[in-house]
Amino acid sequence: MNRISPRNIRKAKKSFQALPLLTLPSTVDEEKDFATKLRHACHTTGFFYIENHNISRETYQNALNSSKKFFDLPIDEKMAIDYRKSPAFRGYMNLGCENTAGKTDQRDQIEFGIEGSVVKNESQNTTLNQKNEVWKRLIGPNQWPNDSVPSLKPHLTKYMMEMEVLSRRLMELIALSLDLPRNYFDDTFRDSPNVQFKICHYPSLQKKDDKGDQFGVGCHTDSGYLSLLLQDDVGGLQVQNGDGDWTDAPPLDGTIVVNLGEMIQLVTSGYYLATPHRVKNVYISNGNSNTRGRYSMPYFWNPRLDYIVSKIDPLPNSLNWERPKPMSLDRTDSHGKAGNILFSCYGENAFKSLARSHPDVMKRHHMDLLL
Repeated sequence: MNRISPRNIRKAKKSFQALPLLTLPSTVDEEKDFATKLRHACHTTGFFYIENHNISRETYQNALNSSKKFFDLPIDEKMAIDYRKSPAFRGYMNLGCENTAGKTDQRDQIEFGIEGSVVKNESQNTTLNQKNEVWKRLIGPNQWPNDSVPSLKPHLTKYMMEMEVLSRRLMELIALSLDLPRNYFDDTFRDSPNVQFKICHYPSLQKKDDKGDQFGVGCHTDSGYLSLLLQDDVGGLQVQNGDGDWTDAPPLDGTIVVNLGEMIQLVTSGYYLATPHRVKNVYISNGNSNTRGRYSMPYFWNPRLDYIVSKIDPLPNSLNWERPKPMSLDRTDSHGKAGNILFSCYGENAFKSLARSHPDVMKRHHMDLLL
């Protein structure tokens, strides 16, 4: 497998104290100025808010309300779509099912992806660093609670359709920000992007004076190109800057949080950043003796599964480095001391991330694989 070395990408990050807010351009005339601002945000932070994104409030509210209805169901009804039934890691994950860097995440969620048929497992004693198309195991059907919450599927499907339009628009603008043709990344996705989507519930801390060392999801970087997050008003998202400090990314009404993934970091030779982030459980009172949790809907716009990283080589001379160049591109500083090794095949990188986080699915469906 092709990798880019040497090590230590984190030293390349520039310190920041807040995430930039960008307004998507409405006309071609506005694109040049936006591309300049986008370049700075992707190069120095890897995270930003966007407004004027054209995701309708009705679409978002319908998706969020149906999601809340699901999480309010009795546990036996939620477990009817248990993700452990799915070789493709699809379905409901109860509190404590997922881990990050070996630590249990304090959230429950449903994982969705592109609809497809299960691919039969024919390999034996395979390792993830061999060319074996292990990524085909990520193809499969979603599980939907049609009987319990019939509105969930149509509401989330509508939401995902609008998010795809936005994601393709953002990739055009990212190409322009790199002084490349607007269609530069089209071949990366074609008509088969490996979209992943979650609806998440993070339980509230139970005491106001709790020091809050519980994490809905621990420190990690995302495996694809773009992550787009709509969150409610509770908060808890934090982003790590170049000094290793954590910066809050509080909810801003009418905005979407966007961050870059590991594949775009590889493609740009570290010019753009996959920045570590986490979600901290917080205490929120609903005005009486009860607390309320956090709800969010992260959407991951990823390359087609068979995509192999092709670096932009050379990078355009117009791209000035505002921070030291990275010493490494083969890993990110997340997942503990061992770091997070990056594979050049997107599908292998995605499978690695899911396999590491969901050992129960690995034991049930992928015992022939060695991590």
